[in-house]
Amino acid sequence: MDALTKYLLNLTVGGAAWVLWLLIALSVASVAVMLERGLVFYRHRFAEEKFLSGLKPLLAGRQWREAMEWCDQTPALEARILHAGLEQLPANPEAVEQAMEAERIQVNLFLEKRLSFLGTLGANAPFIGLFGTVLGIIHAFKDLSLTEGGGGPAVMAGIAEALVATAVGLLVAIPAVVMYNLFHRRLHVVLERSRRLGHLLLGYLAEEPPVVEAIPLPKQSRRGL
Repeated sequence: MDALTKYLLNLTVGGAAWVLWLLIALSVASVAVMLERGLVFYRHRFAEEKFLSGLKPLLAGRQWREAMEWCDQTPALEARILHAGLEQLPANPEAVEQAMEAERIQVNLFLEKRLSFLGTLGANAPFIGLFGTVLGIIHAFKDLSLTEGGGGPAVMAGIAEALVATAVGLLVAIPAVVMYNLFHRRLHVVLERSRRLGHLLLGYLAEEPPVVEAIPLPKQSRRGL
């Protein structure tokens, strides 16, 4: 056995205990991200039918300032994007559309925050667990080499313990993948609803050229993300 192999073996014979602790720490961080992102989506939930029932008459009546105030009454991010377009109504429809697109990008970045952690953890936690299993098996065979006889049961017990790391890795990865997909689905719904509202506004603007004066902004601007 060369010096490098012996050095690496000495690093691995400690077993997989530290890998298990790493997976536990990652699991705690994963749960924290899930709770934080879930709270964000809950706080900005959107009662679509109720919002549209109050918005459409205002748009049809070209009551732009009232429409902005109606947007201010809901914490939904879809309404925030529409509000950005309404602020640009003294300009042309292209400026309205660009303003909503810029706000949509900001909302997208806000909702995507920390989701990459869940995706990365879901993809790599099984490999971390497998790494722990490999370390555990190396440790078990090292113990076997130091045992003169009757080491079979001890090795089997060591391998069984090593497989726990793989099981824990899967246990950490599965919820992370599920919640990552769920949050991305909710993000997609938010963006598609905002596009629907944008098309609705542009449709009312296209009915006839809007003759609007500068719309005074509300005294209190909408809460930032």
